[in-house]
Amino acid sequence: MLVDQYDAFLVDMDGVVHVGDSPVPGAVDAIQELRERGKSVRFVTNNSRARRETLVEDLQGFGIEADPEDVVSAAWATAEYLAEQGIESVSLVGGEGFAEMIRAHGIAVRDEAVDAVVVGHDDTVAYADIKQATQLIYEEGASLVAANADGWYPTSDGIAPGTGATVAAIEAATGAAATVVGKPEPRLFEIAMEGLSPERTVMVGDNPQADLVGAEAAGIDAVLVTGTGGDVDAGDLDGVEVSPVTTVESLATLFT
Repeated sequence: MLVDQYDAFLVDMDGVVHVGDSPVPGAVDAIQELRERGKSVRFVTNNSRARRETLVEDLQGFGIEADPEDVVSAAWATAEYLAEQGIESVSLVGGEGFAEMIRAHGIAVRDEAVDAVVVGHDDTVAYADIKQATQLIYEEGASLVAANADGWYPTSDGIAPGTGATVAAIEAATGAAATVVGKPEPRLFEIAMEGLSPERTVMVGDNPQADLVGAEAAGIDAVLVTGTGGDVDAGDLDGVEVSPVTTVESLATLFT
């Protein structure tokens, strides 16, 4: 059985554990069964909308026990990255949850005289936000940092544009290349895999560009969940041959 091959499961959230405000059928029971079998479960998400504590509350609302240390999010890792780089002020294209995490790291969030423009998910993003980001990069020399570059993410009413769509617009307007912190870049995987054996760790996700490419770069196996995502081809992505060890419709089918 597949689950017997691994000791640790890195589990994506959006599209694997839940879609919108509803848990994916069977996901809660599957996570409980993994834990009952003695498996380590860590949630590795490109979510840049909410604090880790909020994500934990979401998991608990679905019936999944979790602590903030169990959740490795792109927003939290981006705030850590900014602090490590000595960034003192940023202009944020993103929501208040992301802003709170950045401020908690001692970094000012404002609209002018900033070191960097930081992009996270914001479903209210407008032309004025992209214009301001463009001008800060052009006129003040601000760097461009993105929590992730996901072009899409699953919602209860279908696929929606992700953070990467906003990042692409700013890159197109400025010619700048964003520094991406989230999946498929290695930072999230390095944090999530602390203390784990790569040979006995697997990533379970629904986004080939983020989850499969990132897992391959991190040197671990990956399982592609196909039942709730965008029916994306998991084959040749950006010139890199990416092959999951298997595809499943949901977490529940890990045990079949």
